[in-house]
Amino acid sequence: MKKINIKSQVARINEFNKGYIATHLINIGNEIGIFETLKNSKKGLTIPDIAAKLGLYEPYLEIWCQTAYFFEILDCDSEGRFKFQPFLDKILGDKSNFRNVLASFNINVNVIGERLRISPEYYKIGGIIDGYSPKRSELVAEATKPMFIFLKNYFTHLRNDDPIKQMLEQGIKFLDIGCGTGRFIIQLAQIFQNSRFAGIDIVNHGIEMAKKKILELELEGRVSVKCLRGEEIPYNDEFYIISMVVTLHEILPDVRFNILEKAYQALKSNGRLLIFDLSFPEKLEDFRNPNYELGIKDQFVETCLGIKHLNAQEQNEMLANAGFKDIQRTTFEGIDIIIALKQ
Repeated sequence: MKKINIKSQVARINEFNKGYIATHLINIGNEIGIFETLKNSKKGLTIPDIAAKLGLYEPYLEIWCQTAYFFEILDCDSEGRFKFQPFLDKILGDKSNFRNVLASFNINVNVIGERLRISPEYYKIGGIIDGYSPKRSELVAEATKPMFIFLKNYFTHLRNDDPIKQMLEQGIKFLDIGCGTGRFIIQLAQIFQNSRFAGIDIVNHGIEMAKKKILELELEGRVSVKCLRGEEIPYNDEFYIISMVVTLHEILPDVRFNILEKAYQALKSNGRLLIFDLSFPEKLEDFRNPNYELGIKDQFVETCLGIKHLNAQEQNEMLANAGFKDIQRTTFEGIDIIIALKQ
């Protein structure tokens, strides 16, 4: 075990500050188009080249490039051409790549940063910061793209004898609670063309974005969305599958159980509730387990939104109390996949 001393602790804390600066550097590079421009140039570009392409002020751009070189985000050849370090063209340059992280830096700076700035007052008085806005909805939609790529792969590679795949291929009604901009159910509708999909969400901005995309793709006959609170779900014995994608932890504690009861009510007999959510530890010692990193960080940045993550035991108990049976769980890279049956 590495010895801890005052010097090592100072260095560790200074790395946090360094990461803060790097976060803003990356977000600036994204917003002014540097990463997209470098992605399209294999040999790299000089500072005057980048400035000319993007209409940037060259003295400031020079400082940005030098700092990106310091952080080992960019390399530079003997002719002054800057280019990505290995693999960063995918991680920072190619927004279509599932490993691209630019959207998370965007939301960290432009939404979470402001929320954390005003959080100290809420730590004193309690209360909840209003977490929903058109801007947040758009940024969250971008930041969660990797999750939806994961979901597409998950459903595409289900075994042929998997009950969920069999139902979707035969043709069923499917409801997504907390559908956001509808990306998940639109993806599923394109894969499973015999099924019909509905989505609900409390944020109208995301619903309007979903409606436009559904019309654009001519899916209005099989995909529909509605601005509706989960505790107002009116359906009875209507859906074979109901999903919650990174939604369960977002539901405020005082209505969470009621929404699970409404989901149970909306499912047909032998229907399934399918939950994808962030893993969260049960014991304090597990807060240093990297498998829980996503959930721990998410809980912190959403503390003053009134959100409270549940650990596996708490989730299982709540599902059982709502009437669900045969609760099955798997975990993949910090994501819990939960399937619960209505008998």
